[in-house]
Amino acid sequence: MLLAGKIAIIVTVFVNLCEPGMIFAFYGKLIDKLPDWLYNPLGGCVKCTTGQVCFWYYLITNFHEYSFIDHIFFTSSGIFLSLILNKIWTLSDQ
Repeated sequence: MLLAGKIAIIVTVFVNLCEPGMIFAFYGKLIDKLPDWLYNPLGGCVKCTTGQVCFWYYLITNFHEYSFIDHIFFTSSGIFLSLILNKIWTLSDQ
């Protein structure tokens, strides 16, 4: 779960830095033209992007020792932690 937390931190910071005026705003503009089903998991949504990164990271790194329950837990943990982190991020903007 610690690794899912690290992924959640990285993705939350990255997605929030894709907003206009931030360092990765060019990426935000690039993906903004995509349909929602691509935009969200590629950086438009903290939950979606964290879920995708956790899902694929677990699948690739645990291919030989795969556990469906662990896979779901890892992905869900990342999404849950990204929600908490994003809430803290948005509160700090006020």
